[in-house]
Amino acid sequence: MSKIEIKKLVKRYGEHQALHGIDISIPQGEFCVLVGPSGCGKSTTLRMVAGLETISGGDVVIGDRVVNGLKAKDRGIAMVFQNYALYPAKTVYNNMAFSLQLSKMPKPEIAKRIADVAEILELTPLLDRKPGALSGGQRQRVAMGRAIVRDPEVFLFDEPLSNLDAKLRGQMRAEIKRLHQRLKNTIIYVTHDQVEAMTLADKIVIMKDGRIEQQGTPDEVFHDPDTLFVAGFMGSPPMNLIECFATDKGIKLPSVEIACDMPSAVRPGDKLVFGIRSDDIRPAEDGFEGVSISANVNLIEQLGTENLVHFSLGPDEMIGKTGGRTRITPNQEVSFTLQMQHAYFFDPETGRRLR
Repeated sequence: MSKIEIKKLVKRYGEHQALHGIDISIPQGEFCVLVGPSGCGKSTTLRMVAGLETISGGDVVIGDRVVNGLKAKDRGIAMVFQNYALYPAKTVYNNMAFSLQLSKMPKPEIAKRIADVAEILELTPLLDRKPGALSGGQRQRVAMGRAIVRDPEVFLFDEPLSNLDAKLRGQMRAEIKRLHQRLKNTIIYVTHDQVEAMTLADKIVIMKDGRIEQQGTPDEVFHDPDTLFVAGFMGSPPMNLIECFATDKGIKLPSVEIACDMPSAVRPGDKLVFGIRSDDIRPAEDGFEGVSISANVNLIEQLGTENLVHFSLGPDEMIGKTGGRTRITPNQEVSFTLQMQHAYFFDPETGRRLR
């Protein structure tokens, strides 16, 4: 196990700059997830840590070594890719053993390592099969096993669950989390799926356009977003975000005024973006404290344990939540409670949170 320090990391492709001097500190044993939309630089960062991309500026430190000039095989890392990259003609055992065989490790030691890892990943009955006889989830476990047997200092995961169906993704998320709790290795994990990020990470690094928007625990980035981008990106459904103006009593939306406490720096007439999560918009009949509004329901998404209620507030669309047994129908006029103590306000020009 080793800590990782990414210091002022820069990546240029000709005239295009993909990374703009990012800093990430990952303590020993931490599970760090890089998340963001396509093109934000998260996979580029991972590949630079792995030694698969040259570094244009800054340093990557693994343990106590600056590894900028080291080849990938000398960095003490193991990588699990989106495509499993298994040898189709080799058995599961030989796929997992291949890198150890190349390093001339004694056969008894190879056998012991593979037996131990196969037991952890529930692969023991599959060791004599070839990849073509395995399911997608089993192949991904083999790819993980191949990485684990090398006993690396650091694991790097590049969107490893993207090719799996929803049920398998859920199962593999749980397996990866259990594996980390057992092995305590340092992990960098790249995904565009914020649900994966929230469920797996000790620390989430949210990236946009080659820069870090925010980094912190899942609880911090979800409940305490620093920017408009983070507020809209983290959460499913995304945060409701509406442009408004400050008043001396609260905020004015196009169709309604809402009384609420405001950040101290805000003055009446200031243009703002008002944000509130769907969890904090509930039917008034549920008995939550807050500001009551009436709105026309457009759509109901039934998720079983809860419903997402889409409604119009003048020209703006919002999403609230109800319990799964609450009976609300489209085109119904419903009274909702906005729990304004959980509201957020942002500067529309800079995107920064107003606190």
